Amino acid sequence: LGLKEEYAQRKISTHLNMSYTDRIKESNLCWLGLTEDYAFSDRIGLLTMNWLGLKEEYAISTPLVLGFILAALILRHATSLYQWSLKKPESSPQRAQHTKVLRKQMTPIGKFALASQTENRQSIITFFIALSNKIGHQPMGITDFERLWESRIMSEKRHERFDCCVSSADGYFEKLDKLFHDYASEPTHPDDIQETKERIIDFLTRPIDVHDKLWQVELSNGALGTSGAILHSNELKAKGHNTETLALFRNHHCLCDGVSLSAAVADLSNESEELRDKILYNIETHKQRILRTSFIRRALSFIVGSLTYYVFGSIVALTLQAWNMIVSSNPFEEFMKRGPCAERSVSWKYLASVEDAKRVTKSIKKGAKLNDLFVACLTSAIERQYECLGRNKRSTTSVNLIVTTHLRGGIILPGESIGNKIGAFAVTTPFKTKAGSSIKRLRTISKALQLMKRTPAPQISYLITSFISNYLPKRVAQYALVKANCHSVATISNVHGFPETIHWAGNPVEMICAFLPLPTGIPIGIVVTSYNGRIIMSVDADASVVPDADEFLQWMVDEYETIKSEAETSQ
Repeated sequence: LGLKEEYAQRKISTHLNMSYTDRIKESNLCWLGLTEDYAFSDRIGLLTMNWLGLKEEYAISTPLVLGFILAALILRHATSLYQWSLKKPESSPQRAQHTKVLRKQMTPIGKFALASQTENRQSIITFFIALSNKIGHQPMGITDFERLWESRIMSEKRHERFDCCVSSADGYFEKLDKLFHDYASEPTHPDDIQETKERIIDFLTRPIDVHDKLWQVELSNGALGTSGAILHSNELKAKGHNTETLALFRNHHCLCDGVSLSAAVADLSNESEELRDKILYNIETHKQRILRTSFIRRALSFIVGSLTYYVFGSIVALTLQAWNMIVSSNPFEEFMKRGPCAERSVSWKYLASVEDAKRVTKSIKKGAKLNDLFVACLTSAIERQYECLGRNKRSTTSVNLIVTTHLRGGIILPGESIGNKIGAFAVTTPFKTKAGSSIKRLRTISKALQLMKRTPAPQISYLITSFISNYLPKRVAQYALVKANCHSVATISNVHGFPETIHWAGNPVEMICAFLPLPTGIPIGIVVTSYNGRIIMSVDADASVVPDADEFLQWMVDEYETIKSEAETSQ
C-alpha cells in the first residue's frame, strides 16, 4: 500500500489498544466504505477471526484461509468423482435393460425446473405441429415419422439428449437404448377441437417419469379441420387439401427450452440446410458490420457499454426487483384454486400478420418492438378478465408480468447442443384506467421494457437460478420461484418462428403452436410465435381465473384492433 514504516507502527499500536469487539466493528465499517483506517489485509484477517470465532492470537492469515478453501473445493470434487467411479449402475425395472454408462450434466435451468415443479404445476412444455395433405397424397404415418426422426434428429450429436433420461443422482443425464415406439404412439384422431384441447391439457398436467424418458409424441391422421388445430383449414380445402396430420409433443423442461425445440423442428424439415445457411449468413453479416468500425471505437464502446450495462444496469435491475417484490400484489390470488383439483383452460388464435403488426407498432413509438405490442394486448385481456371476476372488489390499476428471454438471442447455432439458456424479468404494466388510452398504455409499456432491456436482469435471474439449483434444497427452489415472480399475474414468451412454410417429408407444416408450463403462483401463460407471416398466440391458464380461454385471446385481438384504429386516427 506504500505506507511508511512509522505510519504502519502507529496504526498497529492503535489497533492493539482497541478491544476485540471494537476492532471487528470498525473493520466491518471499513468493508462498507465508511472509514479508511485499515488496510484490506487487516479487514480480511479480522473478519476471518470473527467468522471462525477465533481470538487475535489464533488468527489465520488471509492466503492460508484462501488456500484452505481452494483445497477443500478440490478435495470435494475429487471425492465426488471417486465415489461416482465406484458406484454401480442400478437395475431398476423402470429403466431399459441395456443402459449405457454415459452421463452428461444438466443445465442449471433444467435442475431448477425439476426442483421447482409441484403436483399441479408440472414443468412440461407441450406443442403441436399440424400438417396438411393434398388429395391423393399419403399422410405421414408413425413409420414415416420414425424414419424422419432417426435420420434427422438422432443422427446429430447436438440432439443426443432426446435419447436420455435423468439419472438416479439428479443433475445428470444418462443415455438409454430405447426404441422409437417407447416414445411415440398413434392414437385415434381427435373428433373436434374440444378433444384436442383435452389432450393438450392432459399433456401439460400429467407427470413425466424423468427417470424413464424425457419426451413423448402422439401422431394421428384424419379429415382436414376435424381436430381444430389448423385455424385456416377452410382456405386449404379450397386449394385441394383434404386430410391433416397432428403431431402432439411434450417434453420436460429439464430437457430443453422452447428455442431448442424450434431448432429441432427446423432440423426435421426439408429446408433444414437452407435455414442453417441463413443463420450463418446473418451472423457473418453482423460480424462484418462490426469490423467496419475502428478498433479504438470498438474498444471504447465495449468498455463504456460493459460499465453501463453490467454495473449500473445491475443496480437498476436489482432495485426494481426488490421494489416489485415488496409493493406488488396479485389481484387474482383470491380466485386461484389450490391442489390437484385446479383445472386448466387452453386455446390458440391468430393475432395478425407480421407485416401489419410491425407497421402498427412502428407508427406509435420510435424504437417500439413487437413484444411491446404483445405485452400491451395481454395487459388489456387481463384487465377485462379482472373486471369479469373482480366486481365489487378493490380497484387495481396495474399488474406485474414475467417476460422470458433467450440469452442467445433466440437462436441455436448449427452444431450447438440444445439446452436451457433462458432468463426472465418482471415488468409492471398499467391498466387502461390509469394509462388513459390504448396507445398511451403501449408507449408506457414500451418504455418500461426498453429500460429492462438495458439491464442484465435476465442474466442475473439465470445466475441466481443456477446458484439455487446447484447448492440449495428443492424446497428453497419452490419458495424462490414464488417470491421472485413479484406476485405476477402472467408470464409471456416470444419464440422466433419461420418466415415461410416448412415441410416434413414433403408435407407442408400449416401450424406450429406451443403452450407454456405454468410456474407456481402464476395463473396465466402466453406463448407468441410467428409462422409463415402470421402471428400465433396460445394460452395455458388456471380455469378458476380464465374459465374461457377462447374469449381471453379474443380480448387480445380486440386490443390490437383498438391500437390499430387509434394509431390510424392519430396519424
